[in-house]
Amino acid sequence: VCIVGGTHGNERHGVHMVRHYQEHSRLIERKTFTTSLLIANPMAVANKGTGAGTRYVDEDLNRCFLKQTLASAESATSVEGARAREINQILGPKASPEPACDFIFDLHNTTSNTGILLCYHPTDKLSYLMSEYLFSKNPHIRVCLWPEGDRALLPTVARSGMTVEVGAVSHSTVHAKKLMETMELIQHGLDFIDMFNMRMEELGASADFSVTDVNISELGKVPIFTGAGKIDYPRDSDGNIIGFIHPNLQGIAELQEGSTIQEGDDLFQMLDGSVRPFVMEVALKEAVGNAALYPLFVNEAAYYEQGTAMILCRQTSFSPA
Repeated sequence: VCIVGGTHGNERHGVHMVRHYQEHSRLIERKTFTTSLLIANPMAVANKGTGAGTRYVDEDLNRCFLKQTLASAESATSVEGARAREINQILGPKASPEPACDFIFDLHNTTSNTGILLCYHPTDKLSYLMSEYLFSKNPHIRVCLWPEGDRALLPTVARSGMTVEVGAVSHSTVHAKKLMETMELIQHGLDFIDMFNMRMEELGASADFSVTDVNISELGKVPIFTGAGKIDYPRDSDGNIIGFIHPNLQGIAELQEGSTIQEGDDLFQMLDGSVRPFVMEVALKEAVGNAALYPLFVNEAAYYEQGTAMILCRQTSFSPA
């Protein structure tokens, strides 16, 4: 198992947690496995931007882990591209039948009000079981699945893994209460893996286990969401943003009960004083039907450069085979 902090240098919870565990390693010791620690992007962590750390130096490290990118010599020309290849050697290799790391906790912060959000691949049975267990400890936890296929995200280097998003936390800062909640989550996660390993030994099971056989936690309880689309900010003909997240949406408890958006709801506060409502595009309406839509990563600071004001999600009934 590896606990990773500093994938984005200005998301500081993971940085401080890794440093704390380096000094207090007994906290991450368990009987059935070893736990390592990694600062993913030390140059970005050490940088000074508007505060402690910058998101990246040359490019977003958490978009550098596609198999094709890792195999390309050209990808090593940036700080993050070279670091991704190093991490792949330390924790992978990615897609190897015997990667060096079986599970990665990649610790992140977001400026949007996600609470504790777990993100992982829809085929990742171990992460699914863990999320059910963690939900039994904290019923406010939510899950958003990555899209199918190869993803460019750091946890995909290991056999299993998840992104742990915690918000709302301003960049370059620490929110002490949310930091302690994240540390508690990691303790529960390590406990789960320990119990899982002991259960698998009892069953004599292989890596191709069935989630219903493990029986560590009650299944089907954690709310799970998938992405349905994204919305950009209103822009003028030169590409400048001319409208911003409406106050009715700012700071909503994302993916929680009642935090939906419907046709006609206030979406953007325009600079001319008018309000632009949410209008569902035809393609989105055809894709989701009558499913409720939940905004996610609303007004996330790092997504301004990506042209994303929010992601729209829908809840799904899900269990990997």
